Amino acid sequence: MGETLGQLKVTVVRGKKLVIRDFKSSDPYVILKLGNRTVKTKVINSCLNPVWKEELTFSLLVPVGILNVEVFDKDRFKFDDKMGHAHLNLQPIISASRLRQILKLSSSETPLRKVAPDSDNCLVRESSICYTNGEVVQDVWLRLCGVESGEVELKLKFIESSLEARGSA
Repeated sequence: MGETLGQLKVTVVRGKKLVIRDFKSSDPYVILKLGNRTVKTKVINSCLNPVWKEELTFSLLVPVGILNVEVFDKDRFKFDDKMGHAHLNLQPIISASRLRQILKLSSSETPLRKVAPDSDNCLVRESSICYTNGEVVQDVWLRLCGVESGEVELKLKFIESSLEARGSA
């Protein structure tokens, strides 16, 4: 395994305009995958605009990968239905964290960089990465692929491992 860079806390905030997979609605949940680690939100019953507000945590290792997002509809008696997928390159938030270190920032809120929608991500619109209250934070809206409609809002926080802890490992 690679060197540990720190923790990535991903808050799955909400979904918007998710597709119908049951008779009139869906029972969505989100699966996040990073490397060989997979985490899952709770199921929100009968909702196309669910609010999860669930924080899920990953250890970030070198090399930094892609965060994969999958949305499913929970079914009781058959396989769960796919409601779309998206991905987000995590390199920009790591680069912004390194920039924060170089600049030795300590103010309460400082914009570090902007990330535009492109083939490395499924961003709906431009996303800002900021240094806020001691954390590098990125708010994103991801467009779900492979379906007619649907977006998912995530809030990412990168908490870097201390240099002392990384040096002694």
